[in-house]
Amino acid sequence: MKPRRDVALMSLSFLDVISCGFGAIVLLLVLTKTAEPIILEQSMQALDGRVVALEKQLEEIRGETHILNRDLLAKQQQLSIEKEKIARLQGDLSNIRGRHKASKRRLTVSNIIEGKLAIAKQELSEEMKRLLGTNYRRKDTTVGGIPVDSEYIIFVIDTSGSMFN
Repeated sequence: MKPRRDVALMSLSFLDVISCGFGAIVLLLVLTKTAEPIILEQSMQALDGRVVALEKQLEEIRGETHILNRDLLAKQQQLSIEKEKIARLQGDLSNIRGRHKASKRRLTVSNIIEGKLAIAKQELSEEMKRLLGTNYRRKDTTVGGIPVDSEYIIFVIDTSGSMFN
């Protein structure tokens, strides 16, 4: 003997019928007009006033944005000018640094040459003492009545117009 199938209390066809019925009721409620929405004249005027106020506020905001855009453009131009100045100053700074390095090199070279000249002068003085002897003195240490302690003398001659007659 074959076992009997269980009898279902709610079958698929029953659920279909229930769903269709519920959908029909919802459709009837949607399609039928129960009442028109009542808009009061006062609420319309309030909405018109609100629209006017919002439009006024919109115009104020547009004016402010125009002013802010103009200020932004001016600040951007000022920024570009300042960037150009900075670039020029950085170029000047690198130029000055280069000249400073060159002058430092020249200074070190000059110091080296000065040291070598001092050493050469010392050697020449020692050589002069050796050749002339330690007791050597110049015979006349005055030139034109002026005592001289050097080998060279510089004369300045004034030839301006007041010195002719």
